[in-house]
Amino acid sequence: MEILASKSQLNLFGYDKLFNSFIMLYKKNKLPNVMLLTGSKGLGKSTFAYHFINYLLSGKEEKGYLVENFKINPSNSSYNLIQNNIHPNFFLLENDLTEDNIKIDQVRNLLKFLHKSTYTKDLKIVFIDNVEFLNVNSSNALLKSLEEPSSNTFFFIIHNDAFKIKDTIKSRCIQFKFHLNVDKKKDIFKKITQDYQLNLNFNDLDKFFYFESPGNLLKYLLALEDSNFNILENKLPCILFLIDKYKTKKDPDLLNLITLLIENFYNKLSQNDCNNINNYFTNKNKILYLINDMKKFNLDKKNLLITIDNILKNEAQ
Repeated sequence: MEILASKSQLNLFGYDKLFNSFIMLYKKNKLPNVMLLTGSKGLGKSTFAYHFINYLLSGKEEKGYLVENFKINPSNSSYNLIQNNIHPNFFLLENDLTEDNIKIDQVRNLLKFLHKSTYTKDLKIVFIDNVEFLNVNSSNALLKSLEEPSSNTFFFIIHNDAFKIKDTIKSRCIQFKFHLNVDKKKDIFKKITQDYQLNLNFNDLDKFFYFESPGNLLKYLLALEDSNFNILENKLPCILFLIDKYKTKKDPDLLNLITLLIENFYNKLSQNDCNNINNYFTNKNKILYLINDMKKFNLDKKNLLITIDNILKNEAQ
């Protein structure tokens, strides 16, 4: 089962006050032209942006955005045009999943869009997802557009704050930081999981909400759905299963889950066997450094994963 893409999420949960404040800014002509939505991955930043973009673009439509329910009307024209990537007033700039960076050619296509007149002679919306993937050339090509946007052009820029972005980009944006407390995360998680067939005891998941976002936790559980392992009780089998899965899928979200489970696995070992705490601490740090190196450098992932695999299996003996 796949998680619905942000642009297809019809419901927005947990951001009622922020959404209404954006509406007020827009109605008073005070909405910033360049907005940086920053926070941890999986908090719903992109979903929030797509909902507000739909509110803006469907404002003159018969079946516009349902503000009272914070819901996109699936019958409205703007929603369906964006779903099919053909909305004349909307441009999406994001990294290709097969590429490490947003390429300069993609930015050049954005610049062409900005210089075209819109179909309705009205708003132009630019959505930049994963801005941290802009390389130096792409960032430089984008700067002037961010510095001098026309009054009817709005940039929604999504930033995973686990990664740095260029100061030159950041300085041209008005920043909105996204954060959820643990209770809010639980509430949102319960709502977003209603569309998925997951047999869950929400109380058992409590400790995960201190470290993870609702969206990420849902991804993790779905990543394990084709296994018979319990994320709470069988951490080592889960880790080894996910490592094998990562070897074929190369999904960075899987690597994040593996890291989280390894932390929990070693914490549990340390609690159960105080005499070997130093050993566990050394091995845990060694694995986490190897994973960090995989993320930062173009290293041979196969050999590194074999090393990690062997360290973990030795702990179980």
